[in-house]
Amino acid sequence: MNTLPIDVIVPVYRGLDETRRCIESVLAARQQAPFELIVINDAGPDAGLTAWLRQMAAEGRLTLLENEHNLGFVLTVNRGMGLHGDRDVVLLNSDTEVANDWLDRLVACAARHPSAGTLTPWSNNATICSYPFEGWNGGTPGTLGLAGLDTLISTTLAGRTLEIPTAVGFCMYIRRRCLDETGLFDAERFGRGYGEENDFCRRAAGLGWQNLLAADVFVFHEGGVSFSDERAALQANAMKRLLEAHPDYLDVVMDFIRRDPAAPLRACIDQARQAFGVDEEAHLLAEQGRPQALATLKSLYARRGTARPVQLHISHGWGGGVERWVLDFCKADTTRRNLWLRSRSDRNAAGCGLALFEPAVSPEPLLEWELALPIRSTAPEHPEYARLLEGLIAGFGIRSVLVSSLIGHGLDALTTGLPTAFVLHDLYPFCPALFAHFESSCTSCGNERLAACLRANPLNVFWHNSTAQEWQVLREALGHRVSAPGVTIVAPTRSVRERWAQLLPAVADRPWQHIEHGLALAGPVAHALPRRPDGQRLRFVIPGRLSPQKGLALLEALMPALLPVADVVLLGCGAFGKAFQHLPGVSLVPDYQQHDLASQLEAFQPDAALMLSTLPESFSYTLSEMFAFGLPVIATDHGAFAERIGHRITGLLVAPQPDAVMAAITGLDQDRALLGALRQNVLERPVRLCGEMVEDYHRLLPLDPAEARPAAEGCLDALHAHACLQREAVVTRLARESSAAEARIEQLVRERDAIAALNTGLQQQIGAIHASSSWRLSRPLRAVARLARLLRRSPQDSGTGAPEDTTALPAIRASLSPAERQEIRRRVRGWFHMPDRCRIVLGFGPPAQGGAFLDMVEQGTAQRNDIAFVLGGLGPEHPCWQAATSQLESLVARRKLFFSPSLHDREAFLWAADAYVTTDAAQFGQNRDDITRAGLSVLDGSAVPALP
Repeated sequence: MNTLPIDVIVPVYRGLDETRRCIESVLAARQQAPFELIVINDAGPDAGLTAWLRQMAAEGRLTLLENEHNLGFVLTVNRGMGLHGDRDVVLLNSDTEVANDWLDRLVACAARHPSAGTLTPWSNNATICSYPFEGWNGGTPGTLGLAGLDTLISTTLAGRTLEIPTAVGFCMYIRRRCLDETGLFDAERFGRGYGEENDFCRRAAGLGWQNLLAADVFVFHEGGVSFSDERAALQANAMKRLLEAHPDYLDVVMDFIRRDPAAPLRACIDQARQAFGVDEEAHLLAEQGRPQALATLKSLYARRGTARPVQLHISHGWGGGVERWVLDFCKADTTRRNLWLRSRSDRNAAGCGLALFEPAVSPEPLLEWELALPIRSTAPEHPEYARLLEGLIAGFGIRSVLVSSLIGHGLDALTTGLPTAFVLHDLYPFCPALFAHFESSCTSCGNERLAACLRANPLNVFWHNSTAQEWQVLREALGHRVSAPGVTIVAPTRSVRERWAQLLPAVADRPWQHIEHGLALAGPVAHALPRRPDGQRLRFVIPGRLSPQKGLALLEALMPALLPVADVVLLGCGAFGKAFQHLPGVSLVPDYQQHDLASQLEAFQPDAALMLSTLPESFSYTLSEMFAFGLPVIATDHGAFAERIGHRITGLLVAPQPDAVMAAITGLDQDRALLGALRQNVLERPVRLCGEMVEDYHRLLPLDPAEARPAAEGCLDALHAHACLQREAVVTRLARESSAAEARIEQLVRERDAIAALNTGLQQQIGAIHASSSWRLSRPLRAVARLARLLRRSPQDSGTGAPEDTTALPAIRASLSPAERQEIRRRVRGWFHMPDRCRIVLGFGPPAQGGAFLDMVEQGTAQRNDIAFVLGGLGPEHPCWQAATSQLESLVARRKLFFSPSLHDREAFLWAADAYVTTDAAQFGQNRDDITRAGLSVLDGSAVPALP
């Protein structure tokens, strides 16, 4: 076997995002074979790409060559292949991604086949080497992802090859002896690119070398990034040149396509994917052109054999940690069928409806219900909900219940008579603010504090539809229900259970179980991030959504002292991260997919994580993830952080104050040995997986598989089939509607062009009139007419004040019936997804002092949860906000300030509002009469609103 390094050559021109994914995938995939990553920048126009490549080269992660001027693809690749005259090479397009030990398998294939001059792997976009078929344009096929599909193919087709007429240049292994004998790519004939690898392969074949498909490797290929603007012209020219050199080229390739010797290999992959699971088989059938493939789920399940016990999860549909826990649990549990009853919310009620899912099988709901009596928060008793739940238990043979959240549900979920786990993800439904935090962590909550919380706590999500007395009734009922036989309280941390016991005495005496959440990791259990050289500036990742309760104010106060000594990435920060986007040393990733976490962390290479929540966390998935990637954590010293982080062992615990946090950071900066010890301790810490968590719950809620009901299995399978057919019908309908809309758009474009042509003609006629001699001769008469109109103006019109804006606005209706106004109020609040009880303070136009206006909004909304400001006729990008960008973005993110730049229905805004705030004198003058008609009180723009 060749022991020399392999040159992996990546020519680049444009496409920063694609190139980063390519290079980072090569660096992340660990290989036994030595290789040198050589990137050649062909004088590309993307300054950001150039800067990133230079940074990577400076860090020693790749070898960078830069062409002084644009040479084109062929000469650029030739430069790379000529760099080391004794090494085999792999040409890798910059829009590819690799996984696992891809290069080791190519090297092994070359060693087994000494007559192979070139090797090409499978790809989703690789002409004759494409899988699932040539012409597939759906990205990586199936549900396994790139790494998963590559692993499946590597085991299914281990060591398999197939001779092909030509390699495909997206990923092309070339043996050095073949390259020496055949010569470099023909730059004179093929110029900038396309066709050069086909010519090379046919020349090599003429010398007796083989071109092989390495059938146990799969590489993702986006396709056409570098040449997207000129691809068609280059391909046409390439084919002409190729046929000049090899007249039989098309005959050879078409004969290969006709015989399709790769079909048996593709069938082996198909069979392996089919055995992988129901979801993967459904995707496979859809790829094969069977649009109703998912309707076969019933027969697929029949092959699984014996029926499995059924258990029911109950929670909200608001996302976050609760939803993640339910989905991870359902997908990790392979011995039971897990159904999920999820509440559906609208802007006025937490439970306006319910939906039943089986997440491990399909994301589509099996059944859906509208509740005749919506559940505003959580119902102490709800006969309709109780009957529905009873029917589900009987119909599907449900044997146990796991209650993760009662938002939008009834307390009846705790009294089914089945073994039930009540999982304490947060402090709800004791606390309408979910986290028992109002200015500080709550240690008690009587009537007075509860009423103040509903009125002014920004964390309170139920201020608009409940009273303090109703919450006290709910708390009392909850205390009785958790004491029911068969209900076990489960807490992921001791601290969250202690808070419950402190706030609700009925919980204090109840037995409970400590079951820590587990992670559903796609990669290795312990994933140490690459270590950066010692002595460099510190790098911190601040993971998760930023918000006031997650330490936003603490972070703002910390930044001036932090940034001189460290770089920061706000990973998954959401809308609140915009306040930091212009700070040097701060990188923002507002959102990311869970499966991208590893690549995000590897790209930034942080030394540690900062977690600055100002309220006690009940568990923190994010902390588990940081530990899983070997990162020590500096965190605020309360809640789950204080329980799960060993101070000076796996992290540092600090008071939630800027000076305390900065002292810890400075200490780490000065004592890098401590930082190294913390990282080593974290790496040695075992990572708890989701499967372990599921086993703990099975032990808590044991079920006898012999008592499972086969009839329930068949019913569920039929529901899945029906749901999937319904979805396909919706997709078909939307496709028809989309085609009709596109036709209408084309018609409107034609009409617009006709109007533009007519306008151009009119302008030309007007220009001709102005250029005529009659227009010039009549100029004195027009001047006399203007003077006469001026003299006829009334005396009061000749004042010396500022000119009045005489632009006429259409008057709103003089009056509305109460029912009409109520309907308009609901409609406008629906536009902004506000509860009906929200009070709108309306303004038109930009305020004279943007900062002062935002201060007034801040004060008014801080005192009352039910007030929101809506500004029409401008947006958040208006220059008036330049001096207060951070405050503006915070108010918008907290849904205290809304904008309607187009003001598309001025009358509806006026009738829907509760007050008008004066932002601009001219705008107020224009709207004064209509403000009066709508009966709005007028605020002067500086006073805090005092609404009834």
